[in-house]
Amino acid sequence: MLDDLDKLSNIGKTPEGGVSRLAFSKPDLETRAWFKARVADAGLDFEQDGAGNLFGTLPCANPEAKTILAGSHLDSVPNGGRFDGPLGVLSTLEALRTIKEAGVSLPVHLQCVSFSDEEGTWIRLMGSRAFAGKLTEASLAAESALTAGELEDVGGGPDRFAAALDGAGISTDSLLNAQCDPKRYVGFIEVHIEQGPRLEEADLNIGVVTEILGIRWQWLRFIGEAAHAAGKPMALRKDALWGVSDFILRAKALVESEFPPGVMNCGQAQIKPETFNIVPAEVRLALEIRHRSPEQMEEMQRQLMALAKASAEEYRLKLEIEPVGYVPPAPLDEGVVDLIQQAATDLRLKHTRLTCFAGHDTQTLSALMPSAMYFVPSVDGVSHNPKEFTKPEDVVNAANVMVHTMLGWAKKLVDG
Repeated sequence: MLDDLDKLSNIGKTPEGGVSRLAFSKPDLETRAWFKARVADAGLDFEQDGAGNLFGTLPCANPEAKTILAGSHLDSVPNGGRFDGPLGVLSTLEALRTIKEAGVSLPVHLQCVSFSDEEGTWIRLMGSRAFAGKLTEASLAAESALTAGELEDVGGGPDRFAAALDGAGISTDSLLNAQCDPKRYVGFIEVHIEQGPRLEEADLNIGVVTEILGIRWQWLRFIGEAAHAAGKPMALRKDALWGVSDFILRAKALVESEFPPGVMNCGQAQIKPETFNIVPAEVRLALEIRHRSPEQMEEMQRQLMALAKASAEEYRLKLEIEPVGYVPPAPLDEGVVDLIQQAATDLRLKHTRLTCFAGHDTQTLSALMPSAMYFVPSVDGVSHNPKEFTKPEDVVNAANVMVHTMLGWAKKLVDG
């Protein structure tokens, strides 16, 4: 498994030591072919669905049996780390190999999945949302137009998303019809590096996630008036960047004081015109908010939008709001959480329960089937960064907990 992780890290490797495997890019397509070969080498059954999700299955003797699904994703952010996503896929693949090599007979199929475009190069959590039947034609068109999709090997124009899908053997029709039959599944498990320092600081091996914060994405467009920076008195300007700056600082203070443990982030700001001597006429700001409570999230959204309008009015600007997407907060299945905890206990690994602040495929699947996830430490809490590193012993712990969770789940099914 460690060798697989090292070899995979060479696909899309960057000069800084990270990886760039944006969904449906050439490195991502190479990764898909590599994963298919590893599934075949393990003697497992390979399948790709209409969303480009990749599956490796260890079948049991009963073809009508249900399936325990586990995995994560193999795509990355630009110049990201080599553990975020692949840890979950390769830990699951190793679990299936281990159980197969041990000759253990189970009453369920075991299935490893790599979901497409988890990182949102084109559509956030695309593969798992398609698998759960949560994508529509309208959301597909809106979100693919708003996200970056910056792939050098995909042609320009309005059909860039369709061209990217086609390179992976997917179409918009197949994507919209990729919903699984949830009755076929017992549930879902995911392991991921912790994108933060809590486990390392507490000297713990495993963090069992009990809930995942909801996420809302939107663009805020502050519209002012361009003017020559030398000729327009500062008091008369309609500077869109001033309004945006005022909003960001006030929004930070609001969320910190009124909505803990909620968070907000402004990750992109597109300024027009973008030059030294012209007052910014327009700024398009990406706003992301997260919270564990649906009610608190709605109230945070309401107050932030009121704050954005107040900042726009103060600087004599117009404000336009463009919703992008929403993933509701997800409490995870207590039964699966208990199975993961029991596996960690049996392995004598120090563990705790915790909340997850980042979005994951588990969040999507939790509305469809019993689901839970767990973390292993990331050194210094680093993630989405070439410096991201998880120690080999923690990688091994990830796979051992996966093996024992699957076996414990199968035993529970037999025992009733």
